[in-house]
Amino acid sequence: MERKYTILSILLIVMALGLVILPKKDDKKEMDSKILLSMIAEKSRYLNEDQVTHRIIENDPTLLLIDLRPADQYKKFALPGSINLSPDSLLSKSTIELFKQPGKDKILYAESDQISQNVWLVFSRYAVSRMYVMKGGMTEWSNTILKEQIPSATASTADLDLISFRKAARQYFTGEGSVTSTPISSRPAEKIQVVRKAPAATSGGGC
Repeated sequence: MERKYTILSILLIVMALGLVILPKKDDKKEMDSKILLSMIAEKSRYLNEDQVTHRIIENDPTLLLIDLRPADQYKKFALPGSINLSPDSLLSKSTIELFKQPGKDKILYAESDQISQNVWLVFSRYAVSRMYVMKGGMTEWSNTILKEQIPSATASTADLDLISFRKAARQYFTGEGSVTSTPISSRPAEKIQVVRKAPAATSGGGC
């Protein structure tokens, strides 16, 4: 499985580089390479773990989380409401339709940034709007949100507020403390699919 995931990463890097380097085709749907390179440089595609967590807790209807990790990792632990994309579906028609959904902020995440960055680059070339990368992926999210943080003696009010928010978020996702939400680990996993379907729909492939 890890070998297949590594191969996928390499393929995405090659595709992404090719889309930037190759001259613009005669296709109005493709983004000009200069604009794309400008977007890459300004880093506006990033959302941090606190921003994503806040939107999950608030049940933001514009949020569309796309989990790019292998299926077995997704089944063990995933952000609520996320959709898992299998490697062989990334360039399928249904995936393109998913990314083209209007009124949605598509937030990509994997274990770290590499896969998310490459998928963002591939789809940005085709002018997919409102697409972001969760900075640091699930590794950073887990370290920040799920692990207890002890404030320092010199912590500012803003620091204390952020630690308080993360503590409440940890309770929300794990069921610890007085929060009555169902722990994320015991919630049924979303079907592994490209487009949301009825609960009885069968799951798609994994890694």
